[in-house]
Amino acid sequence: MSEEIPDMYAIRPDRKGPKTIAILLMLGALFFGVLAYTDLTNANSEELSQAQIETLINVPNQQGENLSVEQYQDFHQEINEADGYLIRGAALGIGSVFVFIGSIFLFAMKPIGGKIAIGGAGVSFVGGIYGCTIIYDAAKEHLLESMLVQTHEITGYLCGVCSFLCGAMALLPLINARAKLAFAEANSVQLVHEESE
Repeated sequence: MSEEIPDMYAIRPDRKGPKTIAILLMLGALFFGVLAYTDLTNANSEELSQAQIETLINVPNQQGENLSVEQYQDFHQEINEADGYLIRGAALGIGSVFVFIGSIFLFAMKPIGGKIAIGGAGVSFVGGIYGCTIIYDAAKEHLLESMLVQTHEITGYLCGVCSFLCGAMALLPLINARAKLAFAEANSVQLVHEESE
């Protein structure tokens, strides 16, 4: 009787992949959380202190630009009037919480975690881009051709790219055959264990 030869090309469960993605999502959530905190702090301050503004306009002015404290203060106030900081901060904050919760579920090998993280990334993407657009428009109006306008434009792109990457990473374990097999195996083991008790 011939022995069965193990299939070298058989799909094996991959637990490391989803756990690695969960850790990366957790880092992404913390990054969004820091940005959200900064925006919500700015949204709650009607005026920035002179020292804060001087720090922000120091580099552009050293490059030969002539930005005044009043000019930056007007820029800050217009963003607050249009709720730019509030919209972006709230979207990134909500997205951060969802991505963080999703990463915990994903680390525990629960596929629902990926779906929660995708939802959080979607909220961050839509709200973040909308908030960045308001801030960029105000920068174009008040800071004219300053390098700070470019900085706010780049911030908008970064916000979109980071949100998209978080969503794409969260989707990977849900469509990967080895990860799906690992989810099924991990959750079936828990069900059998609970039934035996």
